[in-house]
Amino acid sequence: MFIDFHTHIFPDKIAKQAVEKLAEESGEYQPKTDGTLKGLLASMDKAGIALSVVANIATRPAQAQPILEFCKHIRSERVHPLISLHPDNSRDESESLLSRAAGLGIRGVKLHPMYQNFTIDDRTMFPLYQSIEHFGLFVIFHTGLDIAFPGNLQADVERIKVLSQEFPGLVIVTTHVGGWRQWDRAGALGMLPNVYTETSMTLTEMDDRDFVKLLSQFDEDRVLFGSDSPWTDQKEMLERTLRLDISDSRKEKLLHKNAGVLLGMPA
Repeated sequence: MFIDFHTHIFPDKIAKQAVEKLAEESGEYQPKTDGTLKGLLASMDKAGIALSVVANIATRPAQAQPILEFCKHIRSERVHPLISLHPDNSRDESESLLSRAAGLGIRGVKLHPMYQNFTIDDRTMFPLYQSIEHFGLFVIFHTGLDIAFPGNLQADVERIKVLSQEFPGLVIVTTHVGGWRQWDRAGALGMLPNVYTETSMTLTEMDDRDFVKLLSQFDEDRVLFGSDSPWTDQKEMLERTLRLDISDSRKEKLLHKNAGVLLGMPA
């Protein structure tokens, strides 16, 4: 049972426009699906992936509520969506949405420092992190650099270290094996007990040997397979992961067991 912990889709009525706009700033990473639920499911079928985690991003406070409704619409045995909150949502708004999400069995919140204009370790964000922890959800951040925001350090990997120490009870998921194109420093996150990471858009940046070496810096119980679909091809990323020179037990944890723990799935 393969689980992809990092994918994106959009409501059908805006998917074409959203994907085309994002593709203008995605460089060599051009979309491999049309950004719809149907397109994701077709990609999953082709790859042999049983479940995808769909990360949503509220770029405006008013989008947080519609994103929750979208999550309710797309959630299924094959799709586990994540809500998103905006830093400018009020505390009451955020707690209401978190409470409703938790009641629906949604397990996490996606935040993107660049698209939402915040810095991960800014203390003004701490009340939101406290609320996420209170309702028992994990938070997944875009971490590292971003091809659409050259030189921006709002999601620098060092900021995750600060957050991990401030909130030892908060489950934090970093993307792109610690932080995209900050892999020389990402290993500092590897043994933090409340920090997970996922693998998307990292195998595309290095050869298998260097990727395995990078993974070895992280606790094997806290690494998750991710593709960042539609920006990479799920089948290609899964096949490359299956060929890695790591133990079968580590592959099982990477490809489904660790994700199952975070998603509250039966063993």
